[in-house]
Amino acid sequence: MTELIIEYVLIVLMVLSIAYFIYFLKEKGVIRNNDYYGITYTILSQLENHEANQINVKKILRAAAASVNFVESAYKDDDNKTKEEKALAMTKEAIRDMHIESEIGERSIRYLIRLACALGKGEFAKRDES
Repeated sequence: MTELIIEYVLIVLMVLSIAYFIYFLKEKGVIRNNDYYGITYTILSQLENHEANQINVKKILRAAAASVNFVESAYKDDDNKTKEEKALAMTKEAIRDMHIESEIGERSIRYLIRLACALGKGEFAKRDES
């Protein structure tokens, strides 16, 4: 009987230790939440310390998605290069309107636009502000 109790106690301790280890990894930043295809870290590395937070990353992603959504619906007959340039200009303007002082590279914004286009033509921009 005592052997059975000891086994259960050891199993509970093992589960608790694994949960604490995962919690420790999240606190240290090794495990990232909502890292959208690895671009969250890329955007965060380009922002200043006081601007680097998940809210700004979501706003930037939504701005790129909204511009792609608008360009895809308004300029259906244009070629992809022209649509990309228009979406780039709109996204840059939207980021400027967010009052983000950090400079996000044009190449990064282009990648965001291409991802937004590939992931359903900006449909994820219509989601609620969570």
